[in-house]
Amino acid sequence: YFFFSSRRRHTRQRSVSWARRCVQETGVGKGTFGKKISVDFSMPIFSTGEYLRTLVGGKETSPLIERVKKIMKEGGLLDDETIIQIIQKRLFEDEDPKNKGIIFDGFPRTIPQAVLLDKIGKVKAAVNFFNKEEILIEKLTGRRECTGCHEAYNAAIIRKDGYEMDPLMPKKDPTKCDKCDGKLIHREDDQPKAIAERLKIYKEKTLPLEKFYETKGIMKSYEPKKGVADYPWVKEEIKKIIESAQNCQSFTIQLDLI
Repeated sequence: YFFFSSRRRHTRQRSVSWARRCVQETGVGKGTFGKKISVDFSMPIFSTGEYLRTLVGGKETSPLIERVKKIMKEGGLLDDETIIQIIQKRLFEDEDPKNKGIIFDGFPRTIPQAVLLDKIGKVKAAVNFFNKEEILIEKLTGRRECTGCHEAYNAAIIRKDGYEMDPLMPKKDPTKCDKCDGKLIHREDDQPKAIAERLKIYKEKTLPLEKFYETKGIMKSYEPKKGVADYPWVKEEIKKIIESAQNCQSFTIQLDLI
C-alpha cells in the first residue's frame, strides 16, 4: 500500500508533503482490504490500468494522451516516465477536492518507478503485508471470478501453521455470483503455472522494493493470518496513519504490486 498526501499550491501543481508505501505480495488480500478501506475512509480506488483505458477511450486529448494511445495501439509497454506523468495527471488535474484521499492500485512496481515517485513526493512510511508462499499459492489457486461483474470469490479453506482462512463463496449458489448471477470461473492467471511465474516476477522486480524502503528505515511488516477477519486491525493501522497526518489535505493509498 502507498499512502500519500499533498498540499495544494496556488498554481495548478501540488507540492507533495507526505507519503506512505506498502509492499505486498500477490494474493495476500489487497482487493478485499482495498474495497473496505475505500468505504470506511471515503477514498476512491484508482487503478492505473482502468484510468489508462478511460483516457484512451475518452474524448480528452493532449500530447500525453496521444502518446499513450499510440503506444497502446502498437501493443507496447508504457515506459516509467510516461507512467509517472499519468500518475501526476491523476493527482494534480483529475482529483476531486471533495475526496478525503485516493487508493492507488498498481504503482509503483519496481525500484525505478519508486525513485521517480520520490521526485513528486517523499514516502515517509512503508507497510508490508505478507503470507508464507505455500499459503499464497493455496489462496491464489482457490480464487474464482464472476464473468459478469468480476466480483472476486475464493474456494480455499486454510487451516495450518496458525493460518485460519474460511472460503469466500456465493451464499446462494456456489457456481453463480451473488450480485449478478454471473458464472464463476477459475482464471488462467490463477492456474499453478501462471502463479509460479507471477511469484517469480514479484521476487525479481518487486521484492527489492522492501529492501529499498527498509534502507530508508520506514518499513513495517505484518502477517495477516485470518484473511478478511484481520481487517479490524488493518483498519486501525490505516486510522493511525491518517490521524498522524491530519494536517495534510489528502491521501493516496497504493494497493498491491502484482
